[in-house]
Amino acid sequence: MGDRPTIAVTTWRRDLPTYLGENTDLFTVGTEYVRFFSSLGMSVILIPECTGDDAASLLSHVSGLVLSGGEDVGDWIARGEDACAPPDATSRDTTEHALVAAARDLRLPVFGICRGMQLLAALHGSRVVDLPEGRALHPYGLDAAAQLDCRHEIELRPTASASLGDERPRRMRVNSIHQQVISHCPEGFAVTAVAADGSIEAIESTTDWYAAGVQWHPEKMNGPGEFGEQKPFVSRFVEAVENYCPTPDSTRPTVARTERGKP
Repeated sequence: MGDRPTIAVTTWRRDLPTYLGENTDLFTVGTEYVRFFSSLGMSVILIPECTGDDAASLLSHVSGLVLSGGEDVGDWIARGEDACAPPDATSRDTTEHALVAAARDLRLPVFGICRGMQLLAALHGSRVVDLPEGRALHPYGLDAAAQLDCRHEIELRPTASASLGDERPRRMRVNSIHQQVISHCPEGFAVTAVAADGSIEAIESTTDWYAAGVQWHPEKMNGPGEFGEQKPFVSRFVEAVENYCPTPDSTRPTVARTERGKP
C-alpha cells in the first residue's frame, strides 16, 4: 500500500438477493466510501464483525477508523445507557461498540458518518432520537432518487479546539438520508455544524483523542462540484490519520468501556 496511510471502514451485515439465493449473507458497504477516502490519499480496508481483543488487534494495524452509515443503532446504544449488549444485539452494534472502545484506548482517529456519528455520540453520553415528522429540512420516506437529491443548508461553527480553518466554508449544503439525530452534544465533544431547525449536523472531540462525526453522507455528495466541497470538511480527520503514531503503551490496548462521557 506504499506510503498511503490505511484506514478501516465498518460494514453492514445483511441478507441480500444474489445469484446464490434471495437471502445471501453479505458484509456490505457502499463503494462511494472507498472512492471518497481513497481520493483523500488513504488506503481502505473493510472490517467484518469482530469483538473485544479482535477489535484491538485489528485496529493496531491501521491509522484511522470510519464508522459507516446504514441501519438504525440498537435501542441499547441509542438510549445512551451504560449497559452491556443484550442477547438480541446485532453483530454490527457489538462490533462497532468494541471498535470505538479500542480506538479510544489507542487514541486512533475516528470519523463517523450518519449512523456512525450517532453511535459515536451515544457511546459518549448523548442519545439517538427520531426526527419529528414533517420537518422540511429532513424529509424521509421519499423514493431513492428523491432522497439522494434532497439538500439542506448547514452552518459550520468554529470552536477553540475545533477550528474550521480557512479552507472550510461557513455554510454549505448537504444531503439528508436519515430519520434520526442526536439529542445533544456528548461530553468531550463540540458541535461544529447545525441545521436551521436546530439539528446537530457535526461534532468533533475536544480531548487529545481525535474523533468526529457528520450527520450527512459526504461520500454520496455527487452533484456538480459537491464531491470536492466535502474534502476540506474532513481535512482534520485526514491530518489526524497522517500524523497518527501509536504510543508504546497503546499497542496492546484494553477495551473495557470507560466511564460514561470520559473518553
